[in-house]
Amino acid sequence: MPTVRFPLICAATALLAGFLPHAATADTLLGNWVLNRELSRELQPANSNQKKNSFQGFSNIPSVVVPNLPTPIPGSSSTKVSGALIKDPRVLHCVEMTIELVGEDILFTYNGFGTEQLKQGSVRGTKTTYKSRKLTSRYETTSRKVTKTFELTKEGRLHVTVKLKPNKGKALVQHRIFERSSLDR
Repeated sequence: MPTVRFPLICAATALLAGFLPHAATADTLLGNWVLNRELSRELQPANSNQKKNSFQGFSNIPSVVVPNLPTPIPGSSSTKVSGALIKDPRVLHCVEMTIELVGEDILFTYNGFGTEQLKQGSVRGTKTTYKSRKLTSRYETTSRKVTKTFELTKEGRLHVTVKLKPNKGKALVQHRIFERSSLDR
């Protein structure tokens, strides 16, 4: 009789182990996410002077971006620093992403757009706070302030809000709604 119970216990343990990671990630930001274009479109502010899918729109002066800080190209006709080459946060362009913990850091993998690793606390000018249902990241460059908020909704969706406040300009806000990927369901 003990030989029959052992395989049953192993099978029950394996079955439960397959369900536990999914149940544990249902109430956290962690997991695989897919963009819901319709819901994202509905949440966009009705701001006619805001470009449809981008925050770019700064002057087109030659410059080079050195770790998120624009610097003028030596010998260019202007000494003014441009934000034209500053890229929008990758979350605004990706259709699929994965959020996972690596030690105490939060790793974002934006499919087709690279990765971003955020450290909790204040590190190199970026302040990041993380709870299981909400993450906020803020940083400032010479040309703008950027705030990204990732928050779970009551419906279990991921609501991403990106706010860019250019120096001497109006704040621009974009919203993205992500659904859990079929891999996490």
